[in-house]
Amino acid sequence: MIRLGEAERSAFGDVLQPLAVEWLRENIDAPALVVMAQVVLRYGGVGVPAFTEEVARYAMIWMTLLATSVAVWEGSHIHIDFIPGLVMQYVPRLGAALEWLLSCISLGVFLVLLWQSFDVVAFAYGQKSEGLQIRLAFPYAVMPMAFGAAAVFAAMRLVVKAPAYD
Repeated sequence: MIRLGEAERSAFGDVLQPLAVEWLRENIDAPALVVMAQVVLRYGGVGVPAFTEEVARYAMIWMTLLATSVAVWEGSHIHIDFIPGLVMQYVPRLGAALEWLLSCISLGVFLVLLWQSFDVVAFAYGQKSEGLQIRLAFPYAVMPMAFGAAAVFAAMRLVVKAPAYD
C-alpha cells in the first residue's frame, strides 16, 4: 500500500475536489434557467422553441453525471456501507479491509463503465437529435468524462483515504 504524508493526502482534496465542486455550483443553474425560460415562453403565449427541451434534458444529464463523480470522492455515492460498518464495530481491521475491497470493486465498475461509454459515444455519432439536429455523440460525451472522473476519484479515495492499519 502506498503511504502518503499529510501534505500529499490533503493536496488532492484541497485542490481538485474543490475545483470540481465549484464548477458544479456555478453551472447548476443552467438547466433551471432553460426550464424557467420554457415556462415563461409557454405561458407567455410566445411559444417554446423545440430545441429548448433537449437543451434542458442534456444539461440536467450532464450535471447529474458530473455531480455523481464528485460524490464518489466525497463518499456520498451509492455504496454498501452497512456491512463494513457493522463489522468495523467488532473487528476494525476486517471492517477496514472490507471497505477497501468494496472500494476496489467500485473502481472496477467505474472502469468498465468508462470503457463501455466509448462504444456508446461512437454508436451515437451516427445519430442526430430531434430538435437541435446535432450528433448525439456530443451530449453522450459526458459519459466518458463522468465515468473517467469517477474512476480517478475512486482510485484517489483508495490511495488518499486508505484505511490506516497501524
